[in-house]
Amino acid sequence: MTACNNKKSSFPSCSRPSAPGKITERSCAYAGARWMLAPLKDAIHVVHGPVGCAYNGVMVRGTAYRIFSTDLREKDIIFGGRERLARTLKEAKILMPDAKYIFVYNTCSSAIIGDDMEAICNKMEDELGCPIVLVDCPGFKGQSEAAGHKIAYECLLNRFVGQKQRDTGHYDVNIIGQYNVNETKIIKSLLSRMGINVHCVFTGDASYERIITAHCVKLNLIICKNTGQFFAETMQERYGVPYLKVSFLSLSQSINSLRRIGKYFGLEKEAETVIDEEYKAIKSQLTQFLPGLKGKKAAVFLGAARIADLVKTFEALDMEVVFVGSRFGNAVNYRDIRQMAKVDIHIVDDPSEQNLEDLFCKLRPDVFIAGIKEQSLCHKFGIGTLLPQLGAYVGFKGFLNFTRDVHKAIYAPVWRLAREEMP
Repeated sequence: MTACNNKKSSFPSCSRPSAPGKITERSCAYAGARWMLAPLKDAIHVVHGPVGCAYNGVMVRGTAYRIFSTDLREKDIIFGGRERLARTLKEAKILMPDAKYIFVYNTCSSAIIGDDMEAICNKMEDELGCPIVLVDCPGFKGQSEAAGHKIAYECLLNRFVGQKQRDTGHYDVNIIGQYNVNETKIIKSLLSRMGINVHCVFTGDASYERIITAHCVKLNLIICKNTGQFFAETMQERYGVPYLKVSFLSLSQSINSLRRIGKYFGLEKEAETVIDEEYKAIKSQLTQFLPGLKGKKAAVFLGAARIADLVKTFEALDMEVVFVGSRFGNAVNYRDIRQMAKVDIHIVDDPSEQNLEDLFCKLRPDVFIAGIKEQSLCHKFGIGTLLPQLGAYVGFKGFLNFTRDVHKAIYAPVWRLAREEMP
């Protein structure tokens, strides 16, 4: 772990491999690719590797997805797994005849033994009559899951986006970097009331037909800057589609984003109407939770692109953020966090479980915003947790949901038992 807690000092060292032997919280490139592509339900997903890799790729953001595995064994590692892959592709297509395309994930084992997966995919593509895309994401290909994010987006860009033309309305947009289905519904509802049509959401709501015509929209909206920036920039270079970076994680960010989108399309009045109606709908309920949150401490450990927005959100709730961390943040992310925070804040990059325990003991946050892997660790310390990937925390209603859930996480009676406190 590298850390920094002084505004005048340099940012923590980042974008580098974890130290050998360290029990890191990071995932591999394969996990990153699965994280991006799993929501594409009209596709077949085949993992070429041991069954453990497929098992690791079933659950994504708390949801179980259907996945196929070639289940490589010792014999296949020695003599090759080409026949297993071809057979698995045939069987998967029989079981899912309506699937529009197939992703084949290259794992560490299949990459090391050197199976010519691209040749197999090309051959089976002709035989099965549907696109078969090799996702070349062996776990060792990058220093973290961030490498898999880019690999997944490259597959979509190079094989699907731009394959078909369509007539689009003047207010058609794509949303890039949004993977939570519940949050997607909230954002689409807000934009729809302004008169804006969301054509495709990468990848929280993206069908085959919408992906291949995604280049025909008038604007791309980037939600997650780390995973979406590359995709949006490439679409701008290839197809001339401009983009805006937006966020809907807090009231101020939601208001600002709606106004910027409204200004771009000349829908300023519509944006103000939506803002006014949405704020009035949550105002009375919101005030019930604010007194109990004032002065409480929070910590955040997520993908770095969302941390800066969450820091601003907690400060809007009059809470103190004591430390933030990320598995694969970069210098730009940490600079944004510094600029967003009102006070000095501890920033850690690629912490281990032991590092997190030390921070819990030293800084004693009341609530921790993190992923599923860190949830059990927090419970041992009697700290309430919130899992953003499972909630719906964007927009105005999402801000109310977030405020309510933070309040519940802090004041749940069970934490008194974990901390051995009596009523």
